[in-house]
Amino acid sequence: MRRRATFTLTFTLAVLLLLIFAGINYFKPHTSVLPFHCLTFSRYELSHDANEKIDFAVSQDLRFVDLNSGYLLLNGKVTSGDKVTILNRRIVLNNGHEIEDNTYRYKIRTIITSTNDTTPDTVFNRLLAEITLDPTYVQLDITQLDDSTYLIGAPLAYLFSCQKY
Repeated sequence: MRRRATFTLTFTLAVLLLLIFAGINYFKPHTSVLPFHCLTFSRYELSHDANEKIDFAVSQDLRFVDLNSGYLLLNGKVTSGDKVTILNRRIVLNNGHEIEDNTYRYKIRTIITSTNDTTPDTVFNRLLAEITLDPTYVQLDITQLDDSTYLIGAPLAYLFSCQKY
């Protein structure tokens, strides 16, 4: 009889502790990272085979102003085969929402090509496919690494780390 009472008491305490921790996690306030601005330089080597060379060397400025607006600036150079072009585009975002803790999904409203951009759309679309799963939206995870460094990830892979400013 004493064993059964000890087991019942232990089980009851374990369930009570589990409920307390679940309640604390459920009711603790969620801290949003918005507004979020970060800057980095990245290199994307997107060649499919040895005969085709596609290399992007770009600075990336990611800005989530709020859930209704944001953008990703891409500036740099692109080497496609033996041709070097300039990339200067802004991916304008809207209609965002937080999917999970610090995972944001925004609709791509438009992509603005600067007058000095000389990169063909077919080449740019290779980079866009690396950043997004679908050319109509972008979904990014924002993971804080230290005080001002963040790791930015897409649904399939981490894309870059950047410094918040």
